[in-house]
Amino acid sequence: MENLNSIDREILRLIEKKVDILKKMIQNGKIGMNYEIAASLISETNLNPVRIHRIFEEIEKLLKEEEKRILGFEKKVAVLGPIGSFSEEMAINLVGSRDPIEYFQTTTEVIEAVEGSKVDYGIVPIENSTNGTVFPVLDALLNYDVEVFGEATLEINQCLATKKSMNLKDIKTVYSHPQGISQCMRFINNYLSHAEIKYTASTADGVNLLDENSAVIMSETGAKYYKLHVVRKKIQDFLGNTTRFYAIRKKRSERGFRNGKITALFFGVEDKPGSLKNVLEIFYKNGFNLRKLESRPAKTKLGDYIFFTEVEASLSYKHMEELRKAVTFHRVIGIFKEIEEIDVLR
Repeated sequence: MENLNSIDREILRLIEKKVDILKKMIQNGKIGMNYEIAASLISETNLNPVRIHRIFEEIEKLLKEEEKRILGFEKKVAVLGPIGSFSEEMAINLVGSRDPIEYFQTTTEVIEAVEGSKVDYGIVPIENSTNGTVFPVLDALLNYDVEVFGEATLEINQCLATKKSMNLKDIKTVYSHPQGISQCMRFINNYLSHAEIKYTASTADGVNLLDENSAVIMSETGAKYYKLHVVRKKIQDFLGNTTRFYAIRKKRSERGFRNGKITALFFGVEDKPGSLKNVLEIFYKNGFNLRKLESRPAKTKLGDYIFFTEVEASLSYKHMEELRKAVTFHRVIGIFKEIEEIDVLR
């Protein structure tokens, strides 16, 4: 056993040595390192190459975080706060640190901050697998001068947290974001039907309202950050509960965001039979799948609607010309793809 512990200590020392080398390289102006693992290195072992590759990937993530910590951040990322929200958790996954994150009270404020260049990027939830589209975000994307340049998903595991250990029957009030509440209605109906439900601006916002008789539904990560007692874990109605997030930035020219596989756009049609069919026919004849199609009130008069869609294709100039002939207006808000990280180094 002692021999195994000695090997573990040596592995730790070697990782520390690699970090020290990284620090010296940064001090010498050698940044923007290439962290790719050479295939030839993996081939030198008889161990499972897939698992070895994963080990090296985790070490590389550590090195990237260290590089960002040393250099500091010049760019900022806006999320729905406060600390402990799922939006923050998604942002940390994408940027590797809490340092560049700025917190806002609503998703609209996040989008406003991006448009106004108060921050460089924003992370906003667009869709949940249980509750569907986040309509305040969708409506704001139409009205602000921003663009979607990436998407990422986060598994949402809700927990019930309190200031101290207590029985479910003693909880009189439950705080959470409307999405958090609706994702856990089965648990609430079964165990907390006696409690009053109060909505907050984010799942983490309820922490400031907690007293000795209340609870908050939020992420377990957030509960641990605020040193709360976790009464129950994974209380959401469905396992695999997932939220999809958009990564947004201030809008550039349309040519500037054509590096993607999904086109997101709003459009309107005339109020007459067959108008929507004519638009959908364009996507059909080109073999484009629509993975999302929503209608939203145009806020002009009763019966007027705007449509939002995500097309599984990077629409070309030719396709857009076809579309223009069939709609009363259109607005592309992004041509994007799934991303694993946002580079916020200086």
